[in-house]
Amino acid sequence: MIAIALALALTATDKVDVRPAADLAIGGAALVVWAVPELFKGDLAPSHCRLCDGADNTGLPGTGSPASLNAVDAWFHDATSGWLVSRRTADVASSVVAFGMVPLGVVAGAFTATGPYATDGAGGRAMAIVEESAVVSSALVQALKYALARKRPFVRYGTGETSGSYDVGDADSRASLPSGHTAFATALGVGLATTATLQESRAAPWLWAGAAVGSVTTGALRMMAEKHYFTDVAAGAAIGAACGVVFPLLHRRGGPLSSPASLSNAPQGPRFALSGRF
Repeated sequence: MIAIALALALTATDKVDVRPAADLAIGGAALVVWAVPELFKGDLAPSHCRLCDGADNTGLPGTGSPASLNAVDAWFHDATSGWLVSRRTADVASSVVAFGMVPLGVVAGAFTATGPYATDGAGGRAMAIVEESAVVSSALVQALKYALARKRPFVRYGTGETSGSYDVGDADSRASLPSGHTAFATALGVGLATTATLQESRAAPWLWAGAAVGSVTTGALRMMAEKHYFTDVAAGAAIGAACGVVFPLLHRRGGPLSSPASLSNAPQGPRFALSGRF
C-alpha cells in the first residue's frame, strides 16, 4: 500500500528559549560581581571620590574637589530635590517601586503575556530571561560605581548626616553613578517587554508603557531623594535598557543562548512523506 501524507506543524513553538547551563553560568558570575563588593563594601570601596563635582558644602566629614557640577545635573537637582514629597519619603518610595512593585508586575506579566506561540513553561522561561537581564545590569552598575566613585548629591550639597541612609562617611555615599535602582527597574521592565515582543504577545505595547513608567518613576524618586543626579539615573536607565533588550535577543530560538535541542523543534514548512510495499 502506498500512502501519501501531508505533514504540517500543528502547533508553533515559542519564539524564545533558554540554555540552562549557560544561563546559570552567566547569572551566577554576575551575582558574584554584584554581591562581593556589596558584602565587603567597607574594604573594597574607594576611600575618596573620584568624581567629586566640587567641594562639599558641609561641616560634616566628606571629600572635596576643585571640580564643579555640570549645569544639567545642577538644574535637575534644584528642580527635583524634595519636590512633591520629602527626600526620605522619596528614598523609601523608590525602593518600594524598584524592588517591589516593578518585580511583582513583571512576574504577573511574564506568566500572563506569553503570546500565541507559548508552550508549557513559557512563563518560567520568560522570567529566567528577564532575571538574567536584571542581574547582569546590576553587576555592570556595581562595577561602574566602584570604578567611578562619584559622591552623592546630599554630600556635595551639604545635607548629609552622620548616620543612616544619608551618612556622608559611609562608603555608599561615594556610589552615585550609575543609579542601581533605575538600572534594575529598567532591566526588568524592558526585558519583559522585549521578550513579549519576540513572542508576539498582544500585551507587548502595554508592557513597553509599563517599563517606561517604572523606569521614569524610579529615576525621578531617586533624584527627589537627593541620592542621584540626572546623569546617574540616565546612565542607570541606559544600562538597564541595554541588558533588557540584548538578553532576550540572545535567547531568540536558534540564538546563542537558546537550547540547541530547540533547533530541531522549530516549525518547518509542509513536507510530503511517501511509504509503501514493493
